[in-house]
Amino acid sequence: MPRAMPTPAPEVESSTQAAMHAELHFIREERDRLRCELVDSRAEVADYRELQTELARARARIATLEREMARLSATLDRVRARARGAPHP
Repeated sequence: MPRAMPTPAPEVESSTQAAMHAELHFIREERDRLRCELVDSRAEVADYRELQTELARARARIATLEREMARLSATLDRVRARARGAPHP
């Protein structure tokens, strides 16, 4: 004669369901927290990339200004040498 599977008592089933619902709630909260963290991380990466671009532009500008200063310094040296009567190179 086949035996029927025992059915859990309603209290056991409801406490199991409550535990499952609590776990599901926790998982959803964790998922939402991680999504926010991901959004924040992506914003930080975008900010970092923007700062890197600005830094590269600033370095290029500094290099341009340094070349211009060197050119003007050489011109000033030639003018001073002429004013002293020295032959210019």
